Amino acid sequence: MKTLNTLLAIAISTATFSASATEDAPAFGLHFGLGFGGDTLAEVEFDDGSDQEVKAGAGIILGGFVEAPLNDINGQPLFAKIAFSYMSDSVNATNGDASFTRFPFDALLMTQVDRIKLGAGITYHLNPTYEVDFGGIVSGEAEFDNALGLALEANLELPEGGYWDGVEVGLRYTSISYKADGGDVDGSGLAITMGTTF
Repeated sequence: MKTLNTLLAIAISTATFSASATEDAPAFGLHFGLGFGGDTLAEVEFDDGSDQEVKAGAGIILGGFVEAPLNDINGQPLFAKIAFSYMSDSVNATNGDASFTRFPFDALLMTQVDRIKLGAGITYHLNPTYEVDFGGIVSGEAEFDNALGLALEANLELPEGGYWDGVEVGLRYTSISYKADGGDVDGSGLAITMGTTF
């Protein structure tokens, strides 16, 4: 009986430790999104009369992230979110194209209330580059300085089960300005995102 009690105690302790370790383990994930806003860098008018713009705060977003739990404050969970992404806005026409690319690196402090994650922190955009090439009429490249900005983020975890297990949708606001010899460009904007952890 003593041996049985000892084994039960070890099993309970192991289960508790395993659950704690799982809860405290970092979570890795992937995200993508679409950004809107910022100053207009290029405006292209097509033959059909429509036009399309390249904006400093817009574009597709593709990247990965890690979420690491921190100590709770008064029972409220806190975790750090570190993300690295590729972001690009572009216009493609038959006679040329224009694009603005950058690589955002984010460090956010997050908390969670029910299925809603809220966070704020800094974002550092590496190698912001504007390129334009329209058949030799207008062509060139402008490299902006690496830029530091602020980011606010809110994500909603979708209900568990089925295809949506582990998926979250979010809204993100970035406040940032890119600097070059020619002056400043406002790259602030909103983004709609979707991500998943594994």
